[in-house]
Amino acid sequence: MKHFLIFLSLGLIVGTNSCNTIDDEVYEMVGVYVGNVVGETGPFNLTISADGNDNITIEAPFDAEYWDVVRADIAKGDHLVKDINIRRQSLDGGVAIWGGGFYNNGTIQLDYQMKFGNEIYSFRIVATK
Repeated sequence: MKHFLIFLSLGLIVGTNSCNTIDDEVYEMVGVYVGNVVGETGPFNLTISADGNDNITIEAPFDAEYWDVVRADIAKGDHLVKDINIRRQSLDGGVAIWGGGFYNNGTIQLDYQMKFGNEIYSFRIVATK
């Protein structure tokens, strides 16, 4: 019984750690970018960090005013261009965000919508490492 519990514990630890491994597709995207919300603001630093598997977190002023952190998923595919999927998620104050974009050779473009109450606005961020 003692050996069974030891193996069970080790299996849980290894299984938990393997769920958080980071795909190679994500490594080159991680970093600090200089970008802007097209037509809205001047330059700011956008930060992308790895969030396990093929997921990333993006920190930026998505509405051109308030900073938020959004989770996104990287679609596997072409070696040069990586598709980014921002699934619908809630931010502070009942604001929702969703959309997508792409990454290629140190440049990222995000096209997304934000819902404020009953109003939906479209935004675009372009940033370069």
